[in-house]
Formats: sequence, structure tokens, C-alpha cells
Amino acid sequence: MAWATMNFRSGALNMPVEAEVLIPQPGYKSLTQKEGYKVIILLHGANNDRMEWLMKSQIADMVRELPVIVFMPSGKNSFYINTWNGYRYMDFIGKEIPELIRSHFRVSEKKEDWLIAGESMGGFGASVCGFNHPDTFGNVAVFSGALAPLEIEKDLPGIKMTNLFGKNYEYLEKPENDPFRLSDALPEEKRPRVFLCCGTEDFLLDVNERFYHHLKDRYDLTVVWKLGGHEFVYWNERLKEMFQWFMAKELEEGFFMGRCGNDIR
Repeated sequence: MAWATMNFRSGALNMPVEAEVLIPQPGYKSLTQKEGYKVIILLHGANNDRMEWLMKSQIADMVRELPVIVFMPSGKNSFYINTWNGYRYMDFIGKEIPELIRSHFRVSEKKEDWLIAGESMGGFGASVCGFNHPDTFGNVAVFSGALAPLEIEKDLPGIKMTNLFGKNYEYLEKPENDPFRLSDALPEEKRPRVFLCCGTEDFLLDVNERFYHHLKDRYDLTVVWKLGGHEFVYWNERLKEMFQWFMAKELEEGFFMGRCGNDIR
């Protein structure tokens, strides 16, 4: 596996941006396959940046021998929407980044090989970007998602929510910014698979359970409720399970998920 930092100009945001990318490296089985690599776009939480997953989880070890590219952009405190004050983060994540990935890397064109995932604010972003772009993302993973932003406004004093959602929070009324209504609008043939997890001690457990009940009868849904809080100690364990869910075929074919993932070759 190689680790690269990408600096490029975003047309959607009209400014320079950065991303961290984990890339399969020559010398292992993954580079000999003819098919393009799977893709994960991995979103960070509030008051963090693109380095969060690299610094706080074991993802680099988990993917070091897997045929998957992991793209970790910085989304600031945007909740990954096209914001009221004019920053088009949903277009950046859902349209521009997939185009960039396809132009620079040998990746699969099948939507079932594309996953968008994130924790907390990033879980909200993964759900709204994934459901708004079902032709790109066949899989969505939500780790303790902040799926009802106004319910946690008091927990995010550093974020001016009116800049994101409008002076009267009118942008929260837009269907494209509501994961619950978005899930209702998708026809059956366009619905992605969903991996949903939240710790039983997490302050966001209630909204994640509501989301589960909203989806459970209509979506291909994998759910994990286990002891844990709003922290990477919990999310790192669920990350292993997400890879086993998303890359089951590759693991069955003999690919290896790092020493912290599956310990027996």
C-alpha cells in the first residue's frame, strides 16, 4: 500500500483542496488482477480534517494488501451539503471527487464496487451524498451518524449552523439534505446497501436507531449495535466489520486485511 497526499483545485468549491489517498502498491497479488480497484470515499467528523481516520484508526494496516483505493478528503465543518453560504460540498464529494478518482486511478466502474462512508458528521455526509448519487455509490456506511443536525447543535459550538442550513434552517427542509426523506425517494432498483453502526453508550444512538427502523423493511441493511461511545475505540472495531461486509468476495479469494483485521493468512 502507498499513501499519497493530493493537492488540487476544486471547481465545485472554487479553491485549493487536499485529500489523503491509500493506494494498492506493486508487489502484491492485488496489482495483478485485471479488474479495477474498489473505491472507498471516507469522510471525517466535525471539527476534524482528512487526517482523522489515518491518525485515529487502523485503516492503513487494514487495507495494505487489499485491492481498494481509500480517498479521504477534507470537508471542513460543512456537513457535506451544498451550504446556504455558497460552498458546494455535496457536488465536491458526490460528483467531482469520483470524476477525479476515475481519471487518476484504475478503478471499477461498477457502483457495487463504490462505497461512501463516514463517522458522526461524516456519517450524515455519507448518507446524503450516497443517496443523492445512487448511480455512483452502491454502498453507504454510517458510523454513529449525526443524522439530525439540529438535535446536536448545542454539542457543536464551533459550527455556525445557520451558515450551513440557512437563517431559519430552511436548507434542512430540502429533501436532498434529509437522509430520511432521501431514502424514501429512491426507487428500489437504485437503493444502495447500507452498513449502519452506533455504540450503545453513544449520545447519537437514538437517531441511528430511528434511521434503522426507517430503512429496515426496504433496504439491504447490515446493523451493528455494540457497547461503545462516540469514539474511535468503537469505530475502529466496526471498521473491520465494514471491510468484511464490503470486501467479502476479495477476502474469500485470498486477499488479506492486515494484521489488525484478520490475523490468519
